[in-house]
Amino acid sequence: MNVTHKTKFILKMTIPCLLFYFYFSQSHSILTLLTAIAATLQYGAMGLEIHKERKWNKVKLEHDQRTRANDYFAGYITYWLIIILLFGGSTLVINTDIPLSFPKLAAFIILASFILRWIIRGYLNNRDVIEESL
Repeated sequence: MNVTHKTKFILKMTIPCLLFYFYFSQSHSILTLLTAIAATLQYGAMGLEIHKERKWNKVKLEHDQRTRANDYFAGYITYWLIIILLFGGSTLVINTDIPLSFPKLAAFIILASFILRWIIRGYLNNRDVIEESL
């Protein structure tokens, strides 16, 4: 979505706010707290970069044909990974004494797939910059 940097920053900062809310009100899981802290640091660094370059009211153009194709490719990989891991994980949970319930298994796999999708998409979109630095 092509929006101003300010709007994008505000929308992205709702993620850590929601995670902190869930941690303090319902979850009390260390993973939720670590995810909230990591997201706060990442988006805080993004806000500092935007502020340093004075781009708050400029429109961020981020979706062209190449980035959309990379996003679809990353989604395709994670889609099949979710299917394989859910099948394998449910087989392991049923046939072994792993103390893991099906909702927790699904939650862990979905969280891992989001992280993997962001990594693949980020690598594909910034491949030129990464390969030049090596």
